[in-house]
Amino acid sequence: MPNIAIIGCGLIGEIHAKCLSDLGVRPALFADVDIARAENLASMYAARFTGDPFEAIRDPNINAVYICTYHDTHAPLAIEAARNGKHIFLEKPMALTEKDCRSIVDAVQKAGVRCMTGFKLHYYGLARKAKELIGKPIALTARVIDGRWPDDHWANDPLKGGGNILSQGCHAVELLSYLAGAKPIRIFAEGGNLHHPGLDIVDTMAATIRYENGAVATLLIGDAGEMPHDGKFSFQAMNGRETIHLYNRLTSLSYFDGESEHVFSGEEDGFLNENREFLTAISEQKKPETNELDGMRAEMVLLRGIESMRTHLPQSLTDLP
Repeated sequence: MPNIAIIGCGLIGEIHAKCLSDLGVRPALFADVDIARAENLASMYAARFTGDPFEAIRDPNINAVYICTYHDTHAPLAIEAARNGKHIFLEKPMALTEKDCRSIVDAVQKAGVRCMTGFKLHYYGLARKAKELIGKPIALTARVIDGRWPDDHWANDPLKGGGNILSQGCHAVELLSYLAGAKPIRIFAEGGNLHHPGLDIVDTMAATIRYENGAVATLLIGDAGEMPHDGKFSFQAMNGRETIHLYNRLTSLSYFDGESEHVFSGEEDGFLNENREFLTAISEQKKPETNELDGMRAEMVLLRGIESMRTHLPQSLTDLP
């Protein structure tokens, strides 16, 4: 079993620690610049702790790290982890700029370590079921709409979190690509800062995406107000005859086969399943399903979407791996 350090001991770090424990792997080390948080979480697992994330990365007894910190710290931590030969579970988003995304990919590939980007939606049981049922869709829609985020929330800080679009929009982009079965090649977007005056962020994006296999998608992201009847996440796909709809945080799936509707219920099992995938990737020395290239591609789609808003022109994505 790998010796794992969890860097960032907030809610997401706590969730991953529990998932690992449920899978039979007890984290060995916890790190947080708020050392009290690291100590508190470490006490639950009889583990070591430190207030220096880089100390955890350089620890010779650690061979894998979870990076669950503010988004602006992902690049320096992931690059240092790769240089020290550590396998990396990197919470989404990979980073907030193209330069940082590419630097992480370069460091990971040069070091030859495994890097997994934490796109939990990809690993929901009903997302897998939807992919199986819909086959090769020709049209897709995605909506990721929250209730309004407070202006003073750290994720709305332009430098620390980047705002709602860059923070969580990557979930929708990655799952759309998974359901489409192809890479995105072009995006056109409208939107901007529509209801967070004074913050240098984009809070609303409405976009169209074209995929290399000809499929098209519409995408709506923001924190303009959650829909009570089907929840924050809603994904639909159509293949010319059949349709699927994932909703209720991906715990409900409606499938219409052209004649009748079939409804499936599931669980919020994405966190547990993605942790299982990471452990499998390490033990079998293979790339995880959502690796560093998926992480970069998802964030680059959003960054190009923001550029499309600025220029009022479609943006190419064909240079992405």
